[in-house]
Amino acid sequence: MTTSFGDIADDFFRFTAEVVWCTITTVDGNGRPRSRILHPLWEQVDGRPVGWIVTGRTPIKVRHLAANPVVAFSYWSPAQSVVQGEAVASWVEDLDTKKHVWDLFMTTPPPVGYDLRQFAAPSHDSPDFDILRLDPDRVQVLDGADFGVNFTPRVAVLKL
Repeated sequence: MTTSFGDIADDFFRFTAEVVWCTITTVDGNGRPRSRILHPLWEQVDGRPVGWIVTGRTPIKVRHLAANPVVAFSYWSPAQSVVQGEAVASWVEDLDTKKHVWDLFMTTPPPVGYDLRQFAAPSHDSPDFDILRLDPDRVQVLDGADFGVNFTPRVAVLKL
């Protein structure tokens, strides 16, 4: 069932905050996928989800995203609640956005937020503080609590 993001936003944010860790899949220039587990922090900007991932610019991620900036993301809970989607990923370069993301992670309660100084960098302006921005164009939510009654996902298609 296709719907607006506003109709699924509460479940999207609830499930992603409960699961925390997300499988992100990139694709290289030869069409070969690679998945990894990452820790996005999501916020709603102008009615749309925007994801932030503090992650290293590994050679594989850099090559994959240069060849194809579209990623797939997936959250799954043992209660069978699922969030899946596709997003355009882009490296964040500007210092104002890096400061915004730093503050989001540092002020959001754990387990979604955490002290970046322990794992990422000493400050937002550190040269090794790398961030991926996720701009979804499709988000799918499935509430495991509805499993016995309705197991049809709700899908929001977003214009980029």
